[in-house]
Amino acid sequence: MKNCQSLLDKEVINIRDGCRMGCVCDIVVNVKLGTVAYIIVPIDGGFFSFSQKKKQYVINWCNVVQVGDDVILVDVCIADVIKICEDKDAK
Repeated sequence: MKNCQSLLDKEVINIRDGCRMGCVCDIVVNVKLGTVAYIIVPIDGGFFSFSQKKKQYVINWCNVVQVGDDVILVDVCIADVIKICEDKDAK
């Protein structure tokens, strides 16, 4: 992998079920080790999603199977990687 920036906007596909999870929007880096710790993929709530709580997939780097030119393949149980975060901009 050339750099962390190259991971952004790549589509993430779960090899367990072939599900397209979305595109990487953020990366969490372990500063001490200088390695990627997690990739973050937002869950699209759809047009009528007005909740202040947003869901996202937080995928541990050890679950990444392959990084291609346009796609990242992961092996995860969906229920284990869904996280809910507060939208700090919503009021």
